[in-house]
Amino acid sequence: MCMMSGKPMSDQQFGYDPHIPEQIRNVFKELCWDMASLHQKWDFYLELFSDEETTALLSDVARASFNIIGESLEHAMTMAICRLSDPPQSQGSRNLSLPALVENFAVISSNDTLKMRLEEFQMACKPVRRHRNKRVGHRDLNTAIKPQANPLPKITPGQMNQILELASEILNSVYQHFAANAELGFQPLAVGGADALIHALRTAWETEQRRRMRYTSDTT
Repeated sequence: MCMMSGKPMSDQQFGYDPHIPEQIRNVFKELCWDMASLHQKWDFYLELFSDEETTALLSDVARASFNIIGESLEHAMTMAICRLSDPPQSQGSRNLSLPALVENFAVISSNDTLKMRLEEFQMACKPVRRHRNKRVGHRDLNTAIKPQANPLPKITPGQMNQILELASEILNSVYQHFAANAELGFQPLAVGGADALIHALRTAWETEQRRRMRYTSDTT
């Protein structure tokens, strides 16, 4: 799937459905794109950093570069989750967020299950919002200079998966209200993703090792 300006060139109408009322249609579509983008970053992060053999390769090939990539992905995902969980309005401005979508949907139809899922989602996001407030969006002084006395909660893969699952359930609950028996998937198929990168790095690394071995053999 080719990306341009954060959105794939193909399937431009992902998240769009004419049956969704106009007052929430564009909000819903944009949130679907935000979810797909977050999924893509999380999948990419997992493929790069969740396997010991792969992380060893990355460390051997370009440790500093992949440290920067890992930190950048963590910060981007933290901010994306916090944007999704933002209140409908803050500092006098309307937000594009799941709470805003649910608030607008409530004008159309009452759905207690949807409200419950939103509460679960916001609760699951609390540790991530703490990272945003103390480390990513701001630099809390005590957290920065006394991290052991002011520890931040660890965000586990299980917690991330729960956040993504709950957000997907919220969006699909709204979608299925207008398109029965339909379901949206938020894991885009990306050409040239982490698998391709890892394969290229491994091939280059193995080629370099063979070259060094031949050079050592020729000079001894």
